[in-house]
Amino acid sequence: MTRFVLRRMAIVPLLLLGIVTIAFVISRLMPSDPIAAIVGERSMNNPEVVQAARERWGLDSNVFIQYLNYVGRLLTGDMGTSFQTRASVSTDLAERLPATMELSLLALVIGAIGGIVLGVISASRKDKFADNAARVFALLGSSLPIFWTGLILLFVFYAQLGIMPGPGRLSARVDPPPHVTGFYTIDSLVAGNIPLFLDAWAHLLLPAFVLAWGLMGTISRLVRAAMLDELHSDYVRTVRAKGIAETAVMRRHVLRNSLTPVVTVVGFAFGALLMGAVLVEQIFSWNGIGSYAVEAARTLDYPAINGVTLLGGIIFLLASLVTDLVYAAIDPRVRLA
Repeated sequence: MTRFVLRRMAIVPLLLLGIVTIAFVISRLMPSDPIAAIVGERSMNNPEVVQAARERWGLDSNVFIQYLNYVGRLLTGDMGTSFQTRASVSTDLAERLPATMELSLLALVIGAIGGIVLGVISASRKDKFADNAARVFALLGSSLPIFWTGLILLFVFYAQLGIMPGPGRLSARVDPPPHVTGFYTIDSLVAGNIPLFLDAWAHLLLPAFVLAWGLMGTISRLVRAAMLDELHSDYVRTVRAKGIAETAVMRRHVLRNSLTPVVTVVGFAFGALLMGAVLVEQIFSWNGIGSYAVEAARTLDYPAINGVTLLGGIIFLLASLVTDLVYAAIDPRVRLA
C-alpha cells in the first residue's frame, strides 16, 4: 500500500505539468486579445497604454518565454495575478473554493445516499411500481440538462411556491458569519448563530439537489444492476437456505458486494462536481470556483484560467488516489499492484 501511494505521488508532478501545459497552449490559441479586457476598449487606441499593459502583465514576450516564466513561478508557489481582480490567483481560489466545496460535498452526499437507496428499492422490488418509479426518477435526473432543471426548480419552489429561498448563499441583507472554514453552515455553528445556520442551510439545499440529481440517477442504476446480478449468485441462495431474513441478506451480503462499482463513480464524481458546478453556480448566484472560471474564460484571464485548470487537475488526481485506496479497503480481493 505504501509503495503504491508513493508511486502515485511520484507521477503527480508530471501529470500536473502536462495539465498546465495543455491549458496554457489552449488559452493562447484563442483569437481574442486579453489586453482589451485589461485596459478597456477606449484605451486600445493608445499604443503607449497598450504597450505598458503588455509589459506589466508579461505579454510582451513570445509565448515560449511566457510559458517558462509561468512554470518557474509555479515552482515557487506563485500562480500569478489575475488580470481582472488584480489579486493573486491562489488568493482568489482560496476565497472561492469553500463555497464550491460546501455545495459539492452536500451534492455528493445526497447523490450517493439517494442513489444507493433508490437502487436498493429498485432491486428489491423488481418490475413493481416502486421499481418503475425509482427508475423514472433516476432517468430524469440523468437526462435533463442541469441548467433547465435548476431554472425550473428555482421557478417552482422559489418564485411560485415560496418554500425555498432564492439565489445566493444567504438571504439579502444578511451578513456572512466570521470566516473560519469558509463553509457558511459550519462557520455559523461555530459562531453559535443558529438562525444564520438555518438560512445558509436552506440556500444550500436546492442547488445541491440540482447538482446531485444526475449523480443519483447514475448510482441508482449501477446499484440496481449489480444487486440483481448478486441475487442470482450461489452464496445468496446458501444464505437464504440458512433462514436468514431477506432484509439481512440484502443489506449484509448483496448490497455490500454491489458497492464496489459505486466507489469508482463517487470518487470521480467528487472532482466532477467541484469543477462541473459552473451552471449551478451561475443559476443560483453561487460565488464559487465555477463563476470564477466563467469570468476568467470570458475575459481571457490567462493566470486565472491556468489556476482553475491546475486546481481541477489536483482535485481529480487526489480523487483517483483516494478511490483506489477505498477500493482496497472495502474489497479485500483487490490487490494494488
